Amino acid sequence: MKILLVSSGSGSRGGGEIFLNYLGSALAARGHSVVTWMPAHARMNELASQCARFSEVVRAEFCNTYDHRSRSLATVFNSRASNHVARQWAELKPDVIHVNKQNLEDGLDLLRAARVSGRPSVCTIHLTQTARYLRARGALLRDLVAWWELRKFGGDYVAVQDTRRDELSSFLGSDARTRTIFNGVPPVDSSQIRALRSTMRAELNIPDGGLLVVGVGRLVPQKRPFVFLEMAKRLHKGHPRARFVWVGDGELSGEWQAAVARNGLSDVVSCAGWKSDVRPYLAAADLLLHTAEFEGLPFAMIEAMSMGVPCAISRSVASELPFLDARNAIVYDDPGQLEHLVARPQALSEVGEAARVLMNERFSDHAMAASYEELYAGQMARGG
Repeated sequence: MKILLVSSGSGSRGGGEIFLNYLGSALAARGHSVVTWMPAHARMNELASQCARFSEVVRAEFCNTYDHRSRSLATVFNSRASNHVARQWAELKPDVIHVNKQNLEDGLDLLRAARVSGRPSVCTIHLTQTARYLRARGALLRDLVAWWELRKFGGDYVAVQDTRRDELSSFLGSDARTRTIFNGVPPVDSSQIRALRSTMRAELNIPDGGLLVVGVGRLVPQKRPFVFLEMAKRLHKGHPRARFVWVGDGELSGEWQAAVARNGLSDVVSCAGWKSDVRPYLAAADLLLHTAEFEGLPFAMIEAMSMGVPCAISRSVASELPFLDARNAIVYDDPGQLEHLVARPQALSEVGEAARVLMNERFSDHAMAASYEELYAGQMARGG
């Protein structure tokens, strides 16, 4: 089938963009014709370059929700933009349109374009917290606009884990068609992991037997990089040879670097900055410490787990992912659990191996693509 994958254009470097890249690549490998549509804004160049490896990429003059000062409220007044996009999509003649959205209010005008185009359509929403939950300015009105536009979309909605789906169903009402499809990642063979590990540990100057703890994400409040720093201080007291690397950048970069220096951790904690491929860092790690306050289904975590790297996450994130338990993941805010396992390398390694088995069984990119194929076919059979 011919599938039009649509990016709402909020950025090139988040989980939503990794999702589009992995899903499109897997769909193309399974024999589908993939076209990727995204705004012409320069911040999308990196994603466009990645998507060009497996699809035709169409760029268009389009203003993302977060480029409007009024955010999603602009949707009320920009039906002409939606109509223009709808005509462009209709000319591409896709069998199905798949709109990829960061959150509830992002890309509402693109959902309207999908509706106007008359083509079968589906939509994936990665984060389903309301503007009120996120304490956004004008939250009540923004939630109302999001609810109004989302309710008019005729296709199926996909959430990336069950808690996000429950929230979405609650927001939209019980008659909305929602389902869960887990994110998936490409396989990495063990010889490649060993080579990546050896090279990156040498580059980072990690001594033999030294513990390397890695964090991955943007340096923004949601990812809680200062919790990562507090955990680094705690672990370093018991393991003086341990080293800690954060992979990512963002608005808190300067403040975070200052905190590292203020705490006397400059020789222990470092920031690698933004990396388009984090797998060398994950391969080098003995532990992924993922400190985000909330998530959809984080790619950093499932990518690390698929490589056999044990992951430590918060109790709040763990509670939303019931496939995780004490055998395949670590809850770092359960008193003493992380320290207990870090002191026992064999036990830590067993957690990583159990995680690897789970990911390979249930969270591959092809399993994700097969689930979307089924959804597309159902949507096409219904005629929209």
